[in-house]
Amino acid sequence: MADIENDVTAEVVDVIPEEEIRICLFSIGEDVYALPIGELTEIILQQNIFPVPTTPQHVLGVINLRGNIVPIVDIRPALFLPQRTSPGQIALIKHGNMVFGIVVDSVSEVLSVPESSFLPLPPESAAQPVPAGRNRFFKAAIQRENSMAVLLDIDRLIEGIKLA
Repeated sequence: MADIENDVTAEVVDVIPEEEIRICLFSIGEDVYALPIGELTEIILQQNIFPVPTTPQHVLGVINLRGNIVPIVDIRPALFLPQRTSPGQIALIKHGNMVFGIVVDSVSEVLSVPESSFLPLPPESAAQPVPAGRNRFFKAAIQRENSMAVLLDIDRLIEGIKLA
């Protein structure tokens, strides 16, 4: 009789699940952008924004959110997008000890995406239709079923708009 242990060859393969990241998708103009949920505190409807004298043009002003004064920023100029006249929503971002809001046109969804769907951005060139330097505010492109979204780099965005 043959030894059963020698006849059966079994290979045990550990399957490591792919890391998924929860992101919030929102639009500014015709473009779709994303932020990790960990960087967002909440999405609120447009509120009365109080202008602050001598602030840069992209700093729209401040809002009073439950007793906290929060600066509201329009990132369209940094992304070379045209100004919007109608109100949208405000995405509140917590970055370190700082909380600020960015004006977005609409929030579409929150979803989990595998890390493998994050694609590197192509290097900028003079032949690209987007203005030079815009890609510095992006971390990666995110492949979706029928479209793409761009993951914003909050560190670079804060530097670029000189908020900190």
